[in-house]
Amino acid sequence: MDYEISEKKLKGYRLFAAFYNFRARLPFKKKGVFFVMTHDGGMTGNCGSMMQKVRAKGYRTYFLNRAHTDFGKNIFGAFRFFVIKSFQMGSCRTVFLDNAFLPLGFCNVPEDVQIAMLWHGTGTIKRFGLDTTEGGLKELEQGCYSKITHLFVASEYTKQIYKGCFGLPYEKIFVTGSPRCDELFEAHDYNDDIRDKDKFTVLFATTFRENIPGDAPYYEIRTLLRKLQSKNRKIQVLLRLHPHVAHELKGRSEYFMFGNCVDVSGQDNLNMIMRKADILVTDYSSICYDFAILERPVLFYAPDLDYYRDAERGFYEDYDSFVPGPVFRRIDALADEILKLASDPAKHDSVRSDVFMEKAFAHRDSNAAFRIMEVLKL
Repeated sequence: MDYEISEKKLKGYRLFAAFYNFRARLPFKKKGVFFVMTHDGGMTGNCGSMMQKVRAKGYRTYFLNRAHTDFGKNIFGAFRFFVIKSFQMGSCRTVFLDNAFLPLGFCNVPEDVQIAMLWHGTGTIKRFGLDTTEGGLKELEQGCYSKITHLFVASEYTKQIYKGCFGLPYEKIFVTGSPRCDELFEAHDYNDDIRDKDKFTVLFATTFRENIPGDAPYYEIRTLLRKLQSKNRKIQVLLRLHPHVAHELKGRSEYFMFGNCVDVSGQDNLNMIMRKADILVTDYSSICYDFAILERPVLFYAPDLDYYRDAERGFYEDYDSFVPGPVFRRIDALADEILKLASDPAKHDSVRSDVFMEKAFAHRDSNAAFRIMEVLKL
C-alpha cells in the first residue's frame, strides 16, 4: 500500500482547512452539529444513527459524505466541498466523525469545539489506524486524531485497542456503545423478526484488502453459489462487498447467473440487511460484532488467513480462537456448513458467541446514542 500522499491532495486538505479556520474564528456559532460520514453515508451507520437522535432534540444538522469529496473537475462540487462544507463545519460546536478526515489535521479547532469520533465499526479484529499506517499517511492521521476530544467505544476491551489505533489517552475514550447498534438491540429485545420464513438467507460480507494474492478476488464465491443452489434451492445469498471494491461487481453477471445471489452492496440500510439474514459469512470484517447482537450463527471464510496475518493487516488476537464462530479455509467445507445450518439452525454453537459478546459490549441495550449525548451535553 502506498502510504505517501500526493501534493495535490495536500493542497486540497490545506485549502479546506483555510476556509474552516476563517469561519471558526468568527465569534458566532449556530446551534448546529456537523457530521463527517465519509465511510458510511447511510442513516443506519454510526453518524447517521446519531444524526437522527440529535435532530430529534432540535439541533440543526449538516453533513459531509463521500459524494461531496468526489467532485472531479466539477466547479460547483469543488465550491460545495471547499467553501460550503468547511463553513458549515466551522460554524458548529460539535463535529462527529466516522472515519479519518485528513483535512482536520490542518484545522485550528477552537477550544470550545468538540470533535467526537464514532468510527464506522463497532469493534475490530484486524489491526488498523496508527497501528498499520506509515510515512506521510501516518503523519496526516496523527494530525487528524490529535484534534479528537471524545472517542466513543462499545467496551473496555475495545477501549484498550483503540487507544493505540488513534493515539489517544484513556481520558478521551468513553465506553458508551455504538449508535448503529441501538436498532439491533431494540429489534432483538422486542423479537422483531423480519426474516423470510420460506428462504434460508445467507449474508456474505467481506472486508477490504490492500492486496489480494492469486487471481480470484472473491475467493471462489461462484463455486459456493453453484453448490448451494444444487443442494438447496431455498438458500439465498445476499452479497455485500466493502465500499472500496463493491464497484467491481457491476456488470459481473457470472455472480448472479445461478439465481440465488442478490447484490446488496449499494444498499445503505445495513441493519435491515442483517436482520433479514439467518446467518452471516464474513472474514475479518467488524460486521461480526453487529450481527452477534441478533444471536444468529456467524461463519468465517478465511482462505488467505496466513497471508492476511503475516503480510497485510494482522490481528490483535489469535484469529481462530477469538472470532465468534467456526473458521473455514476451503469453500466446499463452508458450503457444507451452510447446508447443515439450513437444515437445522439449532446446530449453531452459541458458547463462542456468548464469550465474544462479553468482550464486545459493556452495554447491551439501545441507549448508546443517549449516553453519547449526555457526555457531550447535547
